[in-house]
Amino acid sequence: DMLFATLDPTMRRVELPSGDDVIMSDTVGFISELPTQLVASFRATLEEVLEADIILHVRDVSHPQSAEQKKAVLDTLRLLDVDPDVPMIEVLNKVDLLSDEDAGYLKALNKDDEGVFAISAVTGEGLDRLLETVSENLKGTTRTLTLTLDWAQGGAQSWLQREGVIENEDQTDTGWTIDVRWSAQQQAQFEKQYPDAMPAVREVEQAEVEVSQEPSGEYHPLD
Repeated sequence: DMLFATLDPTMRRVELPSGDDVIMSDTVGFISELPTQLVASFRATLEEVLEADIILHVRDVSHPQSAEQKKAVLDTLRLLDVDPDVPMIEVLNKVDLLSDEDAGYLKALNKDDEGVFAISAVTGEGLDRLLETVSENLKGTTRTLTLTLDWAQGGAQSWLQREGVIENEDQTDTGWTIDVRWSAQQQAQFEKQYPDAMPAVREVEQAEVEVSQEPSGEYHPLD
């Protein structure tokens, strides 16, 4: 319960109902009226939020200042310049600690608002639907590419493993051939860190474009 006692995000691999693996990062909690000078210091700590494909705003709805905490989170996200186009899901946790009346109200809200989920991390209530929604949101944000890495690019291969984006991996005489499924943000991160690994990707993409643009030699009149 000590303020700022833990600043490093905790990362876990989670399997979604679709069968896909994702990395969930649990960041440090926010406080209200965070001084602007501290925002810069926290930017490195909260870097995972800035690069997230989807944000889960987990609230303790049993806390007497839950509404104030929500405002603090949203204010801090604005100060951090989080992309407003990144989907955000509001997760109302600890409904098991509420009165029947309050819990019933939140569960009704859960049914009416697709972006709000009432759950209990203790009992598991609501978690299946939440994970299904996360899976659905991520389906439209990922793409599949094939990377060819040589043995000298082991750092890039390790990065792909840590991110949980590898769908298939084969070892060759010179390195690895890896099929990855990742988001645009993950590809941008990878390209920034390992630019030497990206030419092969661009060549594959260009080849696909050229093939798609080749005339078939057949005439297909419009219906």
